[in-house]
Amino acid sequence: MDIIQAIKARRSIRSYTEEPIARQVVEKLAELAVKAPTGSGMEPWGFALLQDRQEIDALSERIKKKVLEHLEDFPQFSQYETWLRNDNYHIFNNAGTVLIIYGDRTSPWHVYDCTLAAGNIMLAAQEQGIGCCWIGFAEALFDEADFKAAHHVPENFHLVATLSMGYARVAVPPCTRKAPVFFS
Repeated sequence: MDIIQAIKARRSIRSYTEEPIARQVVEKLAELAVKAPTGSGMEPWGFALLQDRQEIDALSERIKKKVLEHLEDFPQFSQYETWLRNDNYHIFNNAGTVLIIYGDRTSPWHVYDCTLAAGNIMLAAQEQGIGCCWIGFAEALFDEADFKAAHHVPENFHLVATLSMGYARVAVPPCTRKAPVFFS
C-alpha cells in the first residue's frame, strides 16, 4: 500500500479482533512515528504502552467513573454521557493495545510534534492492517501524577495522544469528507 492509499483508506477503528499486536510491531510503529517533523529539532516525544487487558479494562472503568463524577470539569465529554453510563461501553473499544504519546513540555512545539507522530503511527498501522482510534477520554486520567508515576512517565511530559489499537474486526469503507475550504 502506498501513502496515498493509506490516507484514503484510514479510518478510526472501534472494533478489534482478539489477535494481539506484538510489542515489536508497536515498537516499529513508534520508530516510524519519530520520523515526523519536529519543531526546533527537539524531538519531545515519549511513549507508554499498555497491553494488559485487565489493566486496560480497569482504566476504562476508572475514566468513565471520573468523568461522570466530574462532568462539569469535562464539558467536552457531556455529549457522551449516555455512552459513559452504559455498562457495556469501553473507553478503549475493548482493544488489547493502547499506545500513549506524551510530549516534553520543555519544547514549545510538543503538542504539534507529538500529533504529527501520532499521524505517522496511524498511517503506518493502516498499511500493516492495524486499526487505531484516538481516545480523547484518556485525558481525564493519563496526565495525572499517579498514572504517570506507575508508567514511569517523567513529570515534565504532557499527554498528547492516546490510541486504541488492534486488528479490525470488520472492513470499513473509506471515509468521505467535505471538500477543503480555501479562504483566499
